[in-house]
Amino acid sequence: MGYTSSLMETAILKSKEDRRLLRGHLWAYRNEFAKLPRVSDGEVVDIQSDRGRFIGRGFYQSEGGIGVRILTRRDNETVDAAFLARRVARAKRYRDRLYPGENVYRWVYGESDGLPGLVVDRYGPVVVAQSSCQFYAQYAEILAKAFQEHEGVTGVKLTLPGVDKRVGEVPDAMEVSIGGLQFTVNLAEGQKTGIFLDQRENCWALRPLAHGAKVLDGHCYAGQWSCHFAAAGAASVLGVDTSAPAIERARANAERNGVADRCVFESASIAEVLQRGERYDVVLLDPPALAKTRAQATKAAGLYQALNRDALLAVEPGGYLVTSSCSHFVDKADFVEILKRAARAAQRDAWVVEERGAAKDHPILLAMPETEYLKCVVLRVF
Repeated sequence: MGYTSSLMETAILKSKEDRRLLRGHLWAYRNEFAKLPRVSDGEVVDIQSDRGRFIGRGFYQSEGGIGVRILTRRDNETVDAAFLARRVARAKRYRDRLYPGENVYRWVYGESDGLPGLVVDRYGPVVVAQSSCQFYAQYAEILAKAFQEHEGVTGVKLTLPGVDKRVGEVPDAMEVSIGGLQFTVNLAEGQKTGIFLDQRENCWALRPLAHGAKVLDGHCYAGQWSCHFAAAGAASVLGVDTSAPAIERARANAERNGVADRCVFESASIAEVLQRGERYDVVLLDPPALAKTRAQATKAAGLYQALNRDALLAVEPGGYLVTSSCSHFVDKADFVEILKRAARAAQRDAWVVEERGAAKDHPILLAMPETEYLKCVVLRVF
């Protein structure tokens, strides 16, 4: 299977709608086209300006606001198995340089790695690939082979439209090392690809806050923050998550890392826990995306503000709030403004100690601010 320019159907943009794409953005929105060809979901098409200029080659999407995701800007580049293998190999070279000797990382981060809409995490010998784009479902076997060609990969799990399969050796669960600690990755039932990797460097970098501290880990999921802070010398950690299975995994991970004596995990709403009036030296917040669409951004801002107000009230004077947002429709400036309003509502003063983002295996594509989705702000509270 392959697509060359001689076989391409062509999508034609409206006047002046090529400017953003020429600056490097990879999403061509449906309402920017004067003409979209009648092709099936996932089929590769060429994009041209209204004056006939070649803009890029990508795959058509039949639903949603994005009409075409651009794969290449080279008119002479064929989209085929070799193309996908080159992109997979290029992504791995970056991770090999970034994490020498390690084999747990985000291998493909969608648009930033030139494979828009595709997310791939590596857990040692197992690779887990996810996408909602039909294009990748058409290449499922080829994708699996592209990953298996790399040394040490023995199995690939694919979750794609109409495709939910395992190629090679893929267990239901496995143990991996992240930041020097051991965690179980649930490949059968876990959220996302099995565990969250975007906060891995933040967990490690902020361990100095933990020594002797009473810690509240809101949205603890599998207990990464909890285990890291307990291992770094926290006096006690309360991990909270609404998911009972996640709490069980967090308990098991605390046992596995020898910190269960200082960790307590509870299946509850963090909002309810914050209302109890307890004070903590460090409060960690990492909620799921509260704004999954642009239309939800205003409501999400109110939810973030209320949550952070209550968290600020729960911090001992001189303590720390480490708060995150993974909603890319709430940008960094918006999030900092939300925190300002939360501090005013709580009548607490705060320093911005540090602003962090996702781990370096989630690189930000300069032309696409959407790829910078995670905001992690460290506040000292008075």
